[in-house]
Amino acid sequence: MKVPEPLRGVDANVVLRYLLRDIPEQAERARVLIDSDRPLGLTAVALAEIAWTLAGPRYRHERGIVATELIELLGRENIVCVGYERAEAQAALLACTSDGGAASLGDALIAACTRSAGLDEIYSFDKGFSRTGLTPIRP
Repeated sequence: MKVPEPLRGVDANVVLRYLLRDIPEQAERARVLIDSDRPLGLTAVALAEIAWTLAGPRYRHERGIVATELIELLGRENIVCVGYERAEAQAALLACTSDGGAASLGDALIAACTRSAGLDEIYSFDKGFSRTGLTPIRP
């Protein structure tokens, strides 16, 4: 009988090498790890860092493409969401893929964590927060 491996967190830089394939040796090591059956814990902070890096000034990937890549990553059986619900994160990221009025990646991840905690309202000056599925309340 195979003993299950312990859950270990995965840093944003490992996932970035996997997605970007920009540093060949690291990209291959990341691929072997992420494509394995090992359970990998992915925090919301790491997910936000990945989103910011891909969509940010260096790589400039379109928000909808980044959201789609993250939805697919979260769909992997070996990815364990740490501190938030997988379905909430995927639903929130889906709100980033529409052409008109799409949510920001950051707002989507805030919404995923908020809804995962059982909340459906958020204090915000951003009236567009409703795109994430949360009800914004002006402070």
